[in-house]
Amino acid sequence: MMHAAALAGFSAVLGGAIALVARQRPSVLERTRTFAFAAAAGVVAFHLLPEALPSQGVTALLWMAAGFALPWLLEWLARTVGPGLLRGRGLSGLRVSAEVGFAALVFHSVAEGLALVAALAQPRESLDLEIAIVAHHAPLTAAVVLPFLDLSGARAAGTRAALVAAAGIVGALLSSVLPGFEDGAFLKIASAVTAGALLHVVADEIRAQRFGSRLERALDLGACAAGLLVAGLGALVARREDAAPLMDLLRAFGGLSLACSPAILAGCAVGALLASRTRFFRWDAFVLALVLLGPGGAMAWAVLTILLSLPLARSFRADSPARPVGLELLAAVRERAPALLTLVVVAAVLEVSARAFPTSFVPAAALLLLVAFCARLDEAGAVVVAAVLVRKGLDPGIAIALLACGPLTRSAMVRILGGRGRGAAAAAIVLECVGAIVAGRLLSLSGALTAMPAVANQVLRGVREPLAVQVASSPLAAAAAVVLVALAIATLWSEGVRGWFAPLRHGPHPV
Repeated sequence: MMHAAALAGFSAVLGGAIALVARQRPSVLERTRTFAFAAAAGVVAFHLLPEALPSQGVTALLWMAAGFALPWLLEWLARTVGPGLLRGRGLSGLRVSAEVGFAALVFHSVAEGLALVAALAQPRESLDLEIAIVAHHAPLTAAVVLPFLDLSGARAAGTRAALVAAAGIVGALLSSVLPGFEDGAFLKIASAVTAGALLHVVADEIRAQRFGSRLERALDLGACAAGLLVAGLGALVARREDAAPLMDLLRAFGGLSLACSPAILAGCAVGALLASRTRFFRWDAFVLALVLLGPGGAMAWAVLTILLSLPLARSFRADSPARPVGLELLAAVRERAPALLTLVVVAAVLEVSARAFPTSFVPAAALLLLVAFCARLDEAGAVVVAAVLVRKGLDPGIAIALLACGPLTRSAMVRILGGRGRGAAAAAIVLECVGAIVAGRLLSLSGALTAMPAVANQVLRGVREPLAVQVASSPLAAAAAVVLVALAIATLWSEGVRGWFAPLRHGPHPV
């Protein structure tokens, strides 16, 4: 506990020092944030998930969701209540913004103090996790403290950094009053909650980036590589006795990527050719559904998607002139690759953690909501998630309905419907979603989708085999994966590591 408190305090003090340096050299702060982004993502992927999934299964995903939501809820409280209180005191807009950010960070620091205690209480090496949390907290503190240097001077900035350090220490000390905090069962939960908190760290660091030179771009990639190296070495140390869970997760991710790559590449190519005519229809999702769910599932999804889109047909006109096919393909990869990558990871986690679709209400409802949320994020990636769950027992018709409903909940779609009034927009979305679920259930009862589970099982049955075996058995899939990776790397250089993931934070375009 005292070690965790010391680390929490040190990270805030380090953040104050970075703020002083970043005032003259802003690139220092940016590179530090990229390092924190990569380290946090790597620790979750290589360390915490392989530890939590074998023992907890789908339940670990629920605890991860709680860990992700807690810092957000605390920050939301500060940002909701704070501005009204501060404006009432006659503070300027810039000062209000700075103070609200500071209040949000204080709450955030309390949660990270608890996360550090949970990490250090684990019966294994946790250096990589400590580095990831400190590497995130320090630049976050620097970013919050930096405005106070210009608004109120070094003394005010130093006071804020000290208060942030105190909040982290208080969070660490709070663990002593929580009953059973260091019990074995609680520590398993704490691993999953910590993974969710680190995913919140990753989400915090996603933002558009600007570079002044090629050197800055190269340094940004170097900071990402360093963060992943810290996470990878830490995982090797932590799992040197039993690397099977980590390898199982990596094989599932690699296998799903290989199974999907040809369909995604072909679908993107078709979409690029027809972009000016059918911007509302995701051809990559349709081709992927043909492969993973079979012709019946793909046609059911396509028909349901088109029917649900008819009330918005006037909004699906191209808002830009047609581009060459190559540029359209590159733009599609740039816009959709981050969400696709993320959802393939989600599908791999579900493949490893869920032996069968749960029968108890809470986990089942959570997975259904997850499918709808994945479809909101990206239709093609959601097809991969749905295929894994259908293979494990999810009703095929409900899966198709959720895939079709997810895009309706995007903020851009809601804004389009909002022109008719908020009440009318909400009613329209609810009616369409209910109608889609009823239609999906009727399709299941009719037997039209009976072949879907068998198709999904046939295509995905070998995804957990050694990656070398999968590559050797499907050279075409490996070649398609190489092409997609090359296109993604081309956009990565121009956007930066954290900027490349920006579509995840801002959401996909409606058309």
